[in-house]
Amino acid sequence: MTLEKLMEEAKKFLSGPENFVAAEDALRPELAGMRIYEEPIFGVAAADDPLFLELRRPEVVHPEEMLPCDWVPGAKSVVSFFLPFTEQVVDSNAQGAAVSDEWLHARIEGQLAMNALGARLRKLIEDAGFAAAFPTTDARFKMLAPYASNWSERHVAYVCGLGTFGLSKGLITERGMAGRFGSIVTEAEFTPTPRKYGDPFEYCTKCGACQFRCPAKAIDKSRGAALAKDQKLCGDYLNATTRPPHGPNARVRYGCGKCQVRVPCSRRIPNAAKK
Repeated sequence: MTLEKLMEEAKKFLSGPENFVAAEDALRPELAGMRIYEEPIFGVAAADDPLFLELRRPEVVHPEEMLPCDWVPGAKSVVSFFLPFTEQVVDSNAQGAAVSDEWLHARIEGQLAMNALGARLRKLIEDAGFAAAFPTTDARFKMLAPYASNWSERHVAYVCGLGTFGLSKGLITERGMAGRFGSIVTEAEFTPTPRKYGDPFEYCTKCGACQFRCPAKAIDKSRGAALAKDQKLCGDYLNATTRPPHGPNARVRYGCGKCQVRVPCSRRIPNAAKK
């Protein structure tokens, strides 16, 4: 089992129907067949990386955050992957004050696609003879407190070398922050990805663009990078703008993402941070 094989399987999966909006689910007829994700990027951390213990600090995630060995006894690696949204999804949500239909599809149908990809990669590893878990859909996954779960995909991606945080609490990767994260914990051993940063907010220039994009007024850079975003204000806005069930699958759709579009870190690491 190699990381290259996982990456190849992910690319193949994203060419399949799960990564495209089905006609019966489309919020507008012209969105039928819309692609949700571009090609993914991957990062790896050793399961015993000491940064996983840091996630148990109350100011980071939660004292009950599960460790890789809690998900898979004898775990050797954690593989994190970021699926960037397509230009169509990102550009649509950069327009207007309301969340775009394309972004709502990316948030809801996109998460279903992420779940299916996680199951596919987990099975690939298991078929090769190694135990594996995809925490997002595991029965043990749960919320520990408002806005804190026992496995934070963004923080795991940080440990796996994929990027650093922004004022909006999104993770800035080499492909930006507009997309979604998933991860696999496994007893298979992969070479860890070097972390090209030493600070959790290294790629964020603190420019404040996300602050002015936020319709909930939930971001204030004057509070400092770690406390800039008020999660409750953000959550209240999402609750107030949730769409009612639509289509034969009766899916409720919610999302915003305005802080992730038309900002310097939307699709890349900002140039100032690279320097």
